[in-house]
Amino acid sequence: MLLARLRHVPLLVVLLGATGLAMLIPSAHAFLGGQAAVGRAFLHSGLILALLAGFLALATSRPAQGTGSKTAARGLFPLLGAIYLVLPAAMAVPLAEVLSLPFLDAWFEMVASFTTTGATLLDTPRALPEAVHLWRGMAGWFGGFLVLVSATALLAPLGLGGFELIRPLAQAAPRQGDLGLSAGQRMRAHALAVLPVYLGLSALLWLVLVLLGVPGFAALMQAMAALSTSGILAQESLGPVGFGAELAIFMALVLGLSRSFMPGPGATPRGRFNPGPELRLGMLIVALVVLIVVLRHWLGAFDAAEGENLPALGRAAWGAAFTGLSFLTTTGFVSDGWIASRAWSGLTPPGLVLMGLAVIGGGVATTAGGVKLLRVYALARLSKLEMERMIYPSMVPGGGEKLRFLTTSGGRAAWLFVMVFAIAVAILVAALMLTGMSFETGLVFTIAALTTTGPLVQVAGDLSLHWALLSLPAKMVLALGMILGRLEILVLLALLMAQFGRD
Repeated sequence: MLLARLRHVPLLVVLLGATGLAMLIPSAHAFLGGQAAVGRAFLHSGLILALLAGFLALATSRPAQGTGSKTAARGLFPLLGAIYLVLPAAMAVPLAEVLSLPFLDAWFEMVASFTTTGATLLDTPRALPEAVHLWRGMAGWFGGFLVLVSATALLAPLGLGGFELIRPLAQAAPRQGDLGLSAGQRMRAHALAVLPVYLGLSALLWLVLVLLGVPGFAALMQAMAALSTSGILAQESLGPVGFGAELAIFMALVLGLSRSFMPGPGATPRGRFNPGPELRLGMLIVALVVLIVVLRHWLGAFDAAEGENLPALGRAAWGAAFTGLSFLTTTGFVSDGWIASRAWSGLTPPGLVLMGLAVIGGGVATTAGGVKLLRVYALARLSKLEMERMIYPSMVPGGGEKLRFLTTSGGRAAWLFVMVFAIAVAILVAALMLTGMSFETGLVFTIAALTTTGPLVQVAGDLSLHWALLSLPAKMVLALGMILGRLEILVLLALLMAQFGRD
């Protein structure tokens, strides 16, 4: 009877309990590393949180009732909003105790980690205990897992979060196993399907990096950061890990371009691989970035009499490809070749290109943020259609039912999202300017927050910016931006429209 009741515990309570139990991992790591004080902080926080979650589970468990689409739509944003507000607060407790941080700073740090933004207030990461970095990396890894699960369990059935551009999914009825289930129960069911693949890929990348000579703890952090696209590391940057390790990470980052590599809605059917428009467009964008950046640096090196240095040209090309894909998937890794290209040509790497890549973002229902490749593809098709209609006003778009839907209704939905995204950028920049920040600096921080690409602030402008120098009001504004960017603003807009009767 007790286990039957626990199956109907609210999702937020389950996640709080899982967070408490997860704190035992950095606690054990700290004890094994001879840092007893750090281990006790995580151990006590984890036990107290797990005990509190247990009491809440007993008090709130009740048989869940199936909900209609209208009720589900209205309840979706409060559920996800509560998760992204409450869970980072629970995660921040041991962090505040270990580092003696103000609680709001610790909360901001965990919001940045849990939303896979990767922004950090810790200016000297190498001087911090490894358990702290492990906890930040775990928070980002778990946040990426939550994005994958919520996309398939909550957003796909409602045709939100990018699924509104995919007609068969947007109009499909829920799976037979999902009928009559609450949001929490659907997320539990989908988590069981996604977790083995997500965990297995993370472990595989960790093993490959270790075999390629990366130290074990650094390899673990890099694997979790790559699969979750959080970019959270135990040092300031990725560093010179070697071409083999960068190639392995590059292959993992490709997963952020398309949902087809993961189980659930949007996955490729077994026995057939179809890269889809997202993967093709992502690779095309990366190729164009390589061409532009390499040509720019080659011209600079030619003026400096280094244009015939072919090894330097190859390193610049690889650095542009790796860094371009990293920022397209909103991870924020910078290749050693990207940095070395400056010494070769004498030119500063174009940070504005990386900002544009972060705005474009990765695939729908992946751990990547940004506008998303499918929306960009739909806008491109819509633009082509409108130009053709200027010549042939009565033309009927072809290409089949799916492509026709993506070009017309899907393109208009993508345009709506882009407009809402632009309005959100304007509002957040204005709010940051009220805190005393300049327009250029506020724009960089806003784009980094809304696209969940924290490392962007260090490379986008002429001068490197730092999250630790922000004022408290600016931190709160940007934390809200990270949460909105992770939830996808179109979801909020659709729910507000539903609230005012446009169901």
